[in-house]
Amino acid sequence: MIHKFRTIVVLLFASALITPAYSFYNYNFTDSAKASCIDPVICRLDSMSLAMFTRDKLFVNDQALSSSIYMPYESIPKYTEDEIKHKLKLIPSVIPMNYNTTVKQFIDFFAYKRRGLMSSCLANSQIYFPVIEEILDKKGLPLELKYLPIVESAFNPVAVSSAGATGLWQLMYGTGTQYGLNINSYIDERRDPIKSTEAAADFLKRLYDFYGDWQLVLAAYNSGPGTVNKAIARAGGIKNFWAIAPYLPAETRSYVPTYIALSYVMSYYQDYKLVSAEPKRELYAVDTVLITAKVSLKHISDVIGIPIDELQFLNPSVKAGVIPLTDKGVGLNLPINYFALFVSRQNDIMNDTTQIIQNIAPIMAASTKTIWYKVKNHETLAKIAAHYNVTESAIKKWNKLKNSYVYAGEKLKLIITTYNTTSSASYTQAFANKVVEKPKADSLKGQIQVNTAVDTSGTDSTSTDTVSTATVKDTNIIQLDKSCNCFYHVVQPGDTLWSIAKHYEGVTIDKLKADNKELQSRPIKVGDIIKILM
Repeated sequence: MIHKFRTIVVLLFASALITPAYSFYNYNFTDSAKASCIDPVICRLDSMSLAMFTRDKLFVNDQALSSSIYMPYESIPKYTEDEIKHKLKLIPSVIPMNYNTTVKQFIDFFAYKRRGLMSSCLANSQIYFPVIEEILDKKGLPLELKYLPIVESAFNPVAVSSAGATGLWQLMYGTGTQYGLNINSYIDERRDPIKSTEAAADFLKRLYDFYGDWQLVLAAYNSGPGTVNKAIARAGGIKNFWAIAPYLPAETRSYVPTYIALSYVMSYYQDYKLVSAEPKRELYAVDTVLITAKVSLKHISDVIGIPIDELQFLNPSVKAGVIPLTDKGVGLNLPINYFALFVSRQNDIMNDTTQIIQNIAPIMAASTKTIWYKVKNHETLAKIAAHYNVTESAIKKWNKLKNSYVYAGEKLKLIITTYNTTSSASYTQAFANKVVEKPKADSLKGQIQVNTAVDTSGTDSTSTDTVSTATVKDTNIIQLDKSCNCFYHVVQPGDTLWSIAKHYEGVTIDKLKADNKELQSRPIKVGDIIKILM
């Protein structure tokens, strides 16, 4: 049955439409991309934007867009300090749009050096702004807060920071649950643009009730009220962002200037001859249907014929590819032209007893163990956390650390999670129709090193089997399909396309995407089975 919901212009399919090709983000200025990423906010924003689902094939890469992005510096209009100050004053904002040299540097950065990023954000704004503005208006908040998700996630609804903040508004787990968002193994409503905006708006309103100053609210949204309160105390009790800025972390010092600069460039993009990226096809109108059974998105895709990647883009909060069974049911966003077909095939859709096993990513049995890790020279807490797929805050909690500083030789307590994919029934089912076997020493030529354990000193213990001609490190599952002379790599926590490619001789990220078409439309996730053609 159809669950009535407001009809909106696609707000979730944006992820599939709004990211131009990677090259769009690298404007050819004299400074290198590495040199330009010297500010923590810019580094994070670049990371978020480049981590998005790259669907450049859905963009109209016409001459006007390309010419705008790659416009020579001397051809882009320039404005004096007085002109920029005047333009900032004309922005209808209750949040002060201050001008200073830092804000000017960020304005120049976005207007001249990140023109591809701004074209993408302009395209996103057509989809997200109406929804965000409606919610902000309903809650009595300044509409210009609509620019905040650009600073937070570059309009990426599935963005996840190194600290675990997720979604357009980069909400932490605790904040999300505190404001009523459902977060579990199947659903993460921090990735839902409407629900996450509702939660973020409530959080922002609470911060404003406490500080009564929107710039302090922005600072507290970035680094937390505790950090801002300490900075206020160190500044002698002055409640002014610019006064407390020297006492704030580097990222928070840049956060408000970045917000002002992005608000300015988004408001005056035409003055800088910026052009919005546009999709090749019209955006769908969508509505919501109620799913009252445990159903995989792949099954729905197969039954009604909607592309699976499009269905996933429309429903970013469904993070495991499966809609769980709940008492109230789960809303599924569908293009309105699929509604009649959905109703006619509803019984087939809800009856997913066989497809559930075959279509979801392998479910891996997990266990935890405690190890003691000896810090090496020049290692940081962030690097150690990333290597073991844990958070910095968790390591600090386990070791009662007051800050993120660690020294060589220090021993850290780590509680790590290991996964046993070989015992997974769903893993076996995933290969049910393939000729798959574990490599044997006498079956093929060459060597492959398979990581099987991690010892307490932080070094990897490996075992060697003989297979193919590839050399692989840090992999838990390697399977051979004789029919295609290829391996199947099961994605583990912490894997990236780059880390997987570097472990196989002759394999590149481009080759992985070429051999696994689904990877061209979304990032990899734990449990994905990636074909490695030899």
